[in-house]
Amino acid sequence: MFNIFKKKKQSVNQTIRKPKTILCIPGNWDNRKEIVSTIIENNMNDFIFAGSILLNIKTNEGFELEICERDDRMKDSFKFAGMVNQVSNEFIEQIDKHKYVIYLSSETGDLNSVTEIAKAGNAILKSGGIGIKVETTGKAFTKDHWNELLSDFEESNLYQMFVLDSISDGNGKTYTCGMHNLGLKDSIVYNEEFQASVNLLSIFGYYQLIDKPEINLGQTFSTDLESPIFEISQEKNQPNKGDKLFENPYGMWKLERKSSR
Repeated sequence: MFNIFKKKKQSVNQTIRKPKTILCIPGNWDNRKEIVSTIIENNMNDFIFAGSILLNIKTNEGFELEICERDDRMKDSFKFAGMVNQVSNEFIEQIDKHKYVIYLSSETGDLNSVTEIAKAGNAILKSGGIGIKVETTGKAFTKDHWNELLSDFEESNLYQMFVLDSISDGNGKTYTCGMHNLGLKDSIVYNEEFQASVNLLSIFGYYQLIDKPEINLGQTFSTDLESPIFEISQEKNQPNKGDKLFENPYGMWKLERKSSR
């Protein structure tokens, strides 16, 4: 499926700060005491909650856990973030009835750490969470959908969970958001038909995640032998620049059409 043509040009690998992934999980708990007890009861031998830390007993990895009271904006937030996954109106109404919200966060930037926070989020869902929203992507899931992606887990599922690849500014830009959760660059394409752009970005994103290639400036990429060739360069002006949730510290690839087949 993937075709990448290498040229010896400058690598853009560099030391950068690790991003923090944040998960938002509303639920119908009556009080904080119930939150603590349900986490213990539903995650025996897996997770414990102490202070402000959710601890994975098996790996000794901790996740920051913040408990907040009801947020009236949550319904609209999940409705918008759930559009890609086509969440139902019934699910949105359940979100609107929440009493508390749990924010789970951890430093990520690699496939292992982002998998671990995905599991930690599922522990909260098992303990009374209604649904889950990846704050550092802007993508929402029902409890069943998130659990399904973890129960039948493949590494490629992380793309579905943490990356949004169909963002358009309405002026010819189509780009991804959320690859920083995985420790990878996001991508952008200019002035291509929207669905073709989404297909290109999706395949290029999965290519980065699954094949783990070394990509250098000046290489070219094509989704198949019959499709256009795109040259890979570095996008200097990320659409999400300055946004602490969405800006990608690893940078962003720009795919520019090179020629027609």
